[in-house]
Amino acid sequence: MLKIDFIASHNAIQKVAASQKMAFSFITLLLATLLRNNNYSVWTLFFMSGAIIFYAKIPWKTYIILLLAPIGFISAGMVAIVLSITFTQDVPTSVLWQGSLFTMQLFILPNDGIRAITIFCTSISATSCLYFLILTTPMYEISPVLARLKVPTIIIELIELMYRFIFLFLEMVAQIYTAQHARLGYRTYKKGFQSLSLLINALFRSIFFRYQAMSYAMAARNIEQFIIPQQFLIDKEWDQKLTWLAIIFIVVGIAILVL
Repeated sequence: MLKIDFIASHNAIQKVAASQKMAFSFITLLLATLLRNNNYSVWTLFFMSGAIIFYAKIPWKTYIILLLAPIGFISAGMVAIVLSITFTQDVPTSVLWQGSLFTMQLFILPNDGIRAITIFCTSISATSCLYFLILTTPMYEISPVLARLKVPTIIIELIELMYRFIFLFLEMVAQIYTAQHARLGYRTYKKGFQSLSLLINALFRSIFFRYQAMSYAMAARNIEQFIIPQQFLIDKEWDQKLTWLAIIFIVVGIAILVL
């Protein structure tokens, strides 16, 4: 079990109902996505981070490390939004920055910079909302809630398979990389690229073999779908109240967006 899965099963709010945590996470995620307001996004980021660190008692170093990964990908995507390229000399006069590379003219427009900042803040705040759910709710509690919401069984099974194979990928990558590194497989750049290609090849082959073995095991036991424990499927009194609360928040968020 990897650390992120262990944290989801051992945190200060692990006993809180999964439906409540899902509703809280998705409502804040929806409002952050619809409003696209920088101030709201920043406050959402601080609020969700505080809830994760101080309320759920998640180690702050682990949370920061997990948050740095999407920040890197988002920052790389911002380059395509901010940077404009032209092969002519027709560059707008109202530019924040201008440069040249060979025959290309590179420049940044004010509107593109503002749009990139908005997308960055919205993406980070949305990521913090999802991290609240991921770090506080294990998958075996999320699946029954999806079943109660009448999500098709095939979608739930696909989610569980994807979740399962993500951990298999990470575990096998660590094992293969350690074996290659022990044999000086990354001693030079050329050896490193060769080892990386072998790692990817071995990884996909192992995943397919494991998936085939799991399919045979399920077929041998006449299992056509994943079994969700019945005690998780029992409706509770707060479910209806929680549904109405979620609807109210969504309506309020849409009203604020329209106005």
